[in-house]
Amino acid sequence: MTGRAGIAAVIGILAIAGLAARGDEPKPAGVAYRLSVDRGHPWRPPFGVDRVGTRPSALIVATGRPESDGPSLVLLSRGKEIGRSSVSIPAKPPHSTRLPIADEADEIVLRARSTTGSLVELARTRVVRPAFEIDAVAEAFPIVNPVDLGAILVPSDRLLLGPGQSAALTAAAMSWDGDRLGVKLSAWFGSRPDRKATAKMDLPAGQARKESIKLPEPPTAADRDTLTVVLEDSDGRVFWKKSIPVMLVNRPPVRPRFGATRERLRYDPPISVRDPKSGAYSTMPYDGAWPAELDDVVVTLPGGGRFVFWRGSSYIPFWAGRNNTGACYEWAEIISQPAGAVDCVEPLMDKELRYSRVAIVESTEARVHVRWTYQSTDLKYRVWGDSVAEDYYFYPDGFGTRVVNLLADPANNYELSEFIILTPPGAYPFAVLPDNPVDALFLDGRKHAFRFPNPVGGGASKVDTGGNPAVYRLRMHRLDEPSAIYFNPGETTLPPVVFGPFFDRGEMATPCYWGSHWPLARGNATGNAIDDRMGLTPCHNSVMSWAGTRPRPLRTGERATLDTLGRSRPMVERTWAWLIGMTNEPDARLVARARSFAAPPSLELKGARLGYGGYVPERRAIRLIAEVPEIAITIKASQESPCVNPVFEIDELESQGRPRLVLAGQSLDPSHYAWDGRTLWLDATITAPTELRLAAREPSAPPAGRTPR
Repeated sequence: MTGRAGIAAVIGILAIAGLAARGDEPKPAGVAYRLSVDRGHPWRPPFGVDRVGTRPSALIVATGRPESDGPSLVLLSRGKEIGRSSVSIPAKPPHSTRLPIADEADEIVLRARSTTGSLVELARTRVVRPAFEIDAVAEAFPIVNPVDLGAILVPSDRLLLGPGQSAALTAAAMSWDGDRLGVKLSAWFGSRPDRKATAKMDLPAGQARKESIKLPEPPTAADRDTLTVVLEDSDGRVFWKKSIPVMLVNRPPVRPRFGATRERLRYDPPISVRDPKSGAYSTMPYDGAWPAELDDVVVTLPGGGRFVFWRGSSYIPFWAGRNNTGACYEWAEIISQPAGAVDCVEPLMDKELRYSRVAIVESTEARVHVRWTYQSTDLKYRVWGDSVAEDYYFYPDGFGTRVVNLLADPANNYELSEFIILTPPGAYPFAVLPDNPVDALFLDGRKHAFRFPNPVGGGASKVDTGGNPAVYRLRMHRLDEPSAIYFNPGETTLPPVVFGPFFDRGEMATPCYWGSHWPLARGNATGNAIDDRMGLTPCHNSVMSWAGTRPRPLRTGERATLDTLGRSRPMVERTWAWLIGMTNEPDARLVARARSFAAPPSLELKGARLGYGGYVPERRAIRLIAEVPEIAITIKASQESPCVNPVFEIDELESQGRPRLVLAGQSLDPSHYAWDGRTLWLDATITAPTELRLAAREPSAPPAGRTPR
């Protein structure tokens, strides 16, 4: 990897075999050393303004571990020794270590004893410090989910600002070459240079200073601007300047409190494009990158959940969090690698949306249903005839289901579930990812916590599930309270693949797998290392995967049909369903929800009969057919088998407007249920046999002189 900003290292390398020691001393044998000044890996903390003023360290890398005493690191200032430390080289690769460098040191030397006992200089390098270090970042307050402002995965170097928000700038600076007193920090929007925010910011030598200022009100008419930040010395000369792109939102999208909408999410930078043949990189405008008839779909949920089907993610849906990251459950990926496939075979590769489509099937007061259809393709858009339809159902409590309907060649092996966190351009994984990404909550009350960094190549196979399925919490940002929920009652094994971190120059650069080839970026193959595209495109972080381990399907069958290539042949059709949601509910509440989803309560019906299938887990709904205008449902739930927010699909109930509902003898307020003429959702947790009475309302009398229609 080349050209990484932020690493200022001066390297002195000296192999022992070629050492010209002073006085022709005999050389130490067996190990060679490399010495450099390390100012910190850019992918490692601290980040941004917190990095300003961090002390450099001496990085010593050896070709192996010394058989005898290791070398010593000597710190020099103007040729005089000011400190000395022994160097301990780890036994396991990488054989490297770091030692602090005092502020006064201007040179470091690595010395060791020769075979005759004399000191031999192994390597020497100067400690070159910049005249000053400065950085600044702008943030909007209060925090608003970018999706609520019509944007998605806003690059980290941009300021997104909508109605009702104010902005503040935080700057950090440190002078190494002497006092800089009388310094002034100023910031202004390019369209209003006459309105500046300023603050005094003296910089005594060797002391890091931080200052925050409230920014002036931005212009109201434009949708883009630039925030200019400068530092001036006491004579008014600008010695540092930074420009921060600003995305302004004057009219946020208007959405229902609960529902699905078609719209076009905003993303300002261009799309990164790689030519697969030459490897050359270029860009293309985001607007106009797909056929004009294609939109994005946003599902808005009352508890703050935002579930999006974005063109930039190949319509692969994900939870979009308020802190500008996302959580994805994956898709149906062919992992048996069909003959002739180039790279992975999955809908991730469909950047041009040749096969992937999304449709709002239903969006009512009681339920939202969005269908995503796709084919798994390779890097060259080749497909093999399989097809997938994923149905997503949501209810007003913020929970729903993911239903995978797979029609495939019997020979193809599929992966269905992987926890993936999406991050915006410029977001280093260690800066935004939580330390506690996943909790597994078993239905028997036990809990297993996964923590970052993940073990290299490790899994969860040593954890005894006891045959119990688990509810999973996936956290997508270290500052987010809500987490993405995932549960299938037929999945009784923990994910066999837990992705390990990436290392770069001997340092852990990510806590898990990282890739810049999805979302949005085009032409990039699947990678296995960090790269410089991180600042140019959104990225993804894979936490864990079930690989070829799949839960029991709800239905499976083989039949002769036509594949997507028009060929008549035998195909296998299978259906799976998971409970999903976005919530910060306590663990016990989630376990109760999972139990309710896994098994419906027994019912006693009066005035109605069960519809075909009875309980439909795909929609977490119980199907009923009304026989009279007023029906009674006794829900036989218990503490061990609770019924949480039940859903009823009621056919042949001739009701105009909302029906009258009485639960356990108490009339239900309309705020505690939703009805769309067929689907009834209740906001109720039932843990004992309870009667629900439902009566169709009589139609209102028409005004005089008018006849009812």
